Amino acid sequence: MTNLIIGQILGIIATAITFLSYQANTKKWVLIIQTSATAFTCFSYFFLGASSGLILNIVCILRNVAFFFQKEKTVSSYIWSGIFTGAMIVLGILSWQAWFSIFLIIALAANTVFLSLGNPQLLRKSILATSSLVIIYNLFVFSIGGLANEALAIISSIIGIIRFRKTKNLNEATAQSEEI
Repeated sequence: MTNLIIGQILGIIATAITFLSYQANTKKWVLIIQTSATAFTCFSYFFLGASSGLILNIVCILRNVAFFFQKEKTVSSYIWSGIFTGAMIVLGILSWQAWFSIFLIIALAANTVFLSLGNPQLLRKSILATSSLVIIYNLFVFSIGGLANEALAIISSIIGIIRFRKTKNLNEATAQSEEI
């Protein structure tokens, strides 16, 4: 019972830290803050006995550190993306808990690919699907913080999609009016 409570508290702390990452204004700060949130997520999954979540989030920490130090849209970013995606799949299989582990493996592998593409709007759209898959995993391992974290990610992504679509449309309208 104590492990369950500790795991839930750590998951909620991870969610609070993740919320702070959405307020960061550079990719590097987002990665720094989200990496610390992912560390809390690892500890949360450890206490909840969620081995797939623990192992795959350790890979996410390593991925975030690698992506922090590399330039976007370079050959090395695509190579590292492939390495981390492959590691997610292999380690996900090795840490297999049950059939619901597949949702986490697919979500985190896909998230790695979309993160490496360097297109924030595409990443936001992909989060709608990947976070939904992680929600399913979190339901089965009963991670309240994990559920809240992914719900927050989906809501933030929807807001970002709408916000930046309006900005893009406004910029296009302004450019067209300047041409006239």
